[in-house]
Amino acid sequence: MLDMINAIELSEEFPVTINLNGTKLVTLMCTPTDLRELAIGHLINTGVVKSFSDIMTAACEDLRQVYVVAENITDKRNELNDIFGTGCGSSLDIPEEISELAIYVSDVLINFKRIRDAFGRMYQDAVRYKRHGGIHASAIIYKNDVVTMEDVARHNTHDKVIGYAAYRGWDLDKSIIITTGRISTDMVLKAARAGVPIICSRSNPTSLAVELALKLGITLVGKALTGNATVFTHQDRVMM
Repeated sequence: MLDMINAIELSEEFPVTINLNGTKLVTLMCTPTDLRELAIGHLINTGVVKSFSDIMTAACEDLRQVYVVAENITDKRNELNDIFGTGCGSSLDIPEEISELAIYVSDVLINFKRIRDAFGRMYQDAVRYKRHGGIHASAIIYKNDVVTMEDVARHNTHDKVIGYAAYRGWDLDKSIIITTGRISTDMVLKAARAGVPIICSRSNPTSLAVELALKLGITLVGKALTGNATVFTHQDRVMM
């Protein structure tokens, strides 16, 4: 039995520590790939920095440590958990957080064909998912690009795609995120902090995620791959 188990390829899960300005910020349980992007996206998505322009350098010396130098650090750094497990999201107080976030107005538009084509590209590029499962994927759509990131934690995939886009100077307010995971409150808050106006999932969002997205100006699309796809909030950004 043990020999059979040992022969099965499984998703990697390691603790990776993000160090900010020489001090430990947080340890993430994650798949140890694209760690620079993970660190950048995590800082933006948790509100520790307001934008990528505040990050001066981000470097990985090994698969367990990421070192970031940044300026204009917010007080959000003191509100983070020491360790984020693979199921963790935002630990911040939601009502207080809403009052601090902008309501996003974006002229970005997408249609269902583009959404479904992007999901097809994401699944095509999700190598680990196809090889052994047990992993989530998210992709960011910007102009003609669709870039996929994988991780054992769905919220880490969101961080990775935001970090990828921010590092390359993409306009986040003209980007769209698609994901294999459910859309919950932490995913909506991450999108609001980064300024991403649309999130699409193969699953439906939670009720509180819909409530938050409505207040924060974010479009949520659920069951995006089915004939029952639903635009739950701010439908004007999604064309048939």
